[in-house]
Amino acid sequence: MTATKTPGIGDATALPAGPTARDVMSPVDGVIGEDATLREVVRGFLDGQGRHLIVVDRDGRCTGVLGPRHIAQAHRFDLLRDEEIPISELCGEPWVALSPPDSLETCAQMLVEYDLDAIPVLDEDRRVLGVVTAHDVVRAGVGRPTSRRPRRRG
Repeated sequence: MTATKTPGIGDATALPAGPTARDVMSPVDGVIGEDATLREVVRGFLDGQGRHLIVVDRDGRCTGVLGPRHIAQAHRFDLLRDEEIPISELCGEPWVALSPPDSLETCAQMLVEYDLDAIPVLDEDRRVLGVVTAHDVVRAGVGRPTSRRPRRRG
């Protein structure tokens, strides 16, 4: 299976044997609108909204993911002086996503290949169902049941 880049989701043409992204994903800790400013993102991290913020458009569709690395990059390029900078300038392209039936192996490969800590799991409409973290993959790989179950919609 291969990873696809924005706006696609992982290739899930065959049902994998074993755990899938749906089985191992964690609930989304924080969501922020793509028109938010750097100040709002920093506040979200400081308020404990999670280690990763999912960026969504006005229709609630995922447009990117922000993590502590993005804030560090902003500092590196001296962007922190302008707290009103839109976060769209921090969300680097391309970003990747998983689909619910993607295998645990695909999850692990994408985390390593793209040097990520977390990847969103999206439905067909690019709405976020959860996120797969490196911790989720390790926990599933050693046979431990997931301790954080995703919230079910619907």
